[in-house]
Amino acid sequence: MRIDKRRYYHLDWYLIINGLLIFGIGLLNLVSATSSFSSGSYNFIIKQLIAFAVGLVLIAVIMYYDYRIIANHSRWIYLGGLLLVILVLIIGLAAGGAKRWISLFGFSIQPSELMKPILVIFLANMLYDKKRQNLPLSLKDIGKPLLWTLIPFVLIVKQPDLGTGIVIILVCFAILWYVGLKRSTYAVIFGVGAISPFFAWNYLMKPYQKMRVLSFINIDADPAGFGYHAKQAIIAVGSGRFLGKGFMNGTQHKLQFIPEHHTDFIFTVFSEEWGFIGSVILFALFISFINRCLKIAMNAHDELGSIIAFGVAAIIWVQFTINVMMAIHLAPVVGIPLPFISYGGSSLISMMISVGLLLNISTRRYMF
Repeated sequence: MRIDKRRYYHLDWYLIINGLLIFGIGLLNLVSATSSFSSGSYNFIIKQLIAFAVGLVLIAVIMYYDYRIIANHSRWIYLGGLLLVILVLIIGLAAGGAKRWISLFGFSIQPSELMKPILVIFLANMLYDKKRQNLPLSLKDIGKPLLWTLIPFVLIVKQPDLGTGIVIILVCFAILWYVGLKRSTYAVIFGVGAISPFFAWNYLMKPYQKMRVLSFINIDADPAGFGYHAKQAIIAVGSGRFLGKGFMNGTQHKLQFIPEHHTDFIFTVFSEEWGFIGSVILFALFISFINRCLKIAMNAHDELGSIIAFGVAAIIWVQFTINVMMAIHLAPVVGIPLPFISYGGSSLISMMISVGLLLNISTRRYMF
């Protein structure tokens, strides 16, 4: 197996260091977030590091193969990911009233997380020729991309996992926008977007999801019930003030006031302990990382690489924005992890697959 060393000479160290800083902050934050658990932080940190090690192996594998070769096989990769999502509904592991995980070789994985980068590759392979020819997409052109996005969306929402479903839908529309749309297509999309909340409310959303929306509109209507998550999150974020309470000194999560504070609500732990200043630094790191993704998209060797890199930027931006907005009560409570920071092996591996794609695209622009 011959390895072209040129790709390693041109590694994007800015992206790598930026990503490692975010992951390092997340690991430190996870120590504090899980310190109040009866089992302690050790098991959580070890599992997160194992997922990180698996991610490093996947990055090496992804970088070995040209991203165009990977894209050529995207149909089979997509079908494989879709099969895993279907298996979740059949033999999935139930937890908290939802089936989102399956057990493979003794490990629990969440296929819906893996569908995010898979869908980006699949859509990019489907659309890059249109972007190369600078042809705006008509209604007919967006039919197939939307269909292939709606299939996993419906399956994921049935788990139920509305948060991940929202992410893949928004990422799909972001990619379509990036490729380019006709004015008439914009009009139809906005029209469908206007009526989709009514359709989702009546046909897709579970009763508890509807209650979360209602509690978002009026948080005081049920502060001890469905509004509890949001109420406690606001208290935690606000109590951090300007400089924070200090590492391991947060009280809201230690006293178990905040549910899921090591996963979806992990930002509240960080904000409480590091305050406004720490949050600004974290935001700056994320914005810098996303900006680097967009720079890779702009400088990619071809339109295929450009769309993939933009799709990765969209995944990170959508998740980061919704997660933080949820924590400060600017969005309803949904199950969306904070990239690189929330505890969860599947989420971390999905992000590292995305990083592998970015490095693959950025290094190969120097090789031709």
